[in-house]
Order: sequence, then C-alpha cells, then structure tokens
Amino acid sequence: MNKFLRVLFILVIIAMSGAIVFQLFFPSYMGSHSRYGISIGWQREIGIWNVAVLVILIAVNFKYDWFYLRTVLLALIVGGIGIGTNHLFAYLNYHLPVNAIGAFENYLLVLGWIVGWKLESSRADD
Repeated sequence: MNKFLRVLFILVIIAMSGAIVFQLFFPSYMGSHSRYGISIGWQREIGIWNVAVLVILIAVNFKYDWFYLRTVLLALIVGGIGIGTNHLFAYLNYHLPVNAIGAFENYLLVLGWIVGWKLESSRADD
C-alpha cells in the first residue's frame, strides 16, 4: 500500500478510536453537541458500528490485497459521500459549524481516498 493511503488510514483509525471512546462511554456528551439530540442508545450503536469498521481498517493495513483494498476504498468513498452530504444538509438546515466541518472533512477524505486509489492503481498495474 502506498504511503499516502497508509497515512490516511492511520489518521482515520486514530480519529475513529477517539469517537468510539466518546460514543460508547460518553454518549450524552456526544448527543448534547449534536443537532440530532441526545439518544444514548443511538450514540452507542454508532460507536459499536465504528468498532466494526475499525477492525476492517486495521486489517487492510496488515495484509495487502489489491482487490480487498479497492473494496474498502469504495466503501469509504460511498460512506464519506453519504455522511458528508448528511452533514451538509444538516448545516444548510441548522447552520451549526460542527456540521459544516463534518461535511468538509468527509468530502476531503473522499478526495484523499480517490487520490490514494489512483496512486495505488498505477503502482499495482506495474
């Protein structure tokens, strides 16, 4: 895997790990900083889902396989577009800066995943 993708994966793993801690152990705090409101069960569910995704992200970093890396990248791109768009709509409706930041960071990650895919594709085809 190219260094650009490896750095992106590490950054996302670190960010997700922090979010998991807050969502599983401090769900009220997370909900109170969201326009969606406090829903402890929902915050914990997101945290549990993030643990499952984290397992996949860590695994793809330990064992290189171009087919599975493309599958993970496609899932991250689709998820990033969807989550980013959800944040964008929330920002347009409620004008909360946290949603603007969420949209920006998700779209930026999507761009990063695409660039990393292109770099890896040119390397894998050699």
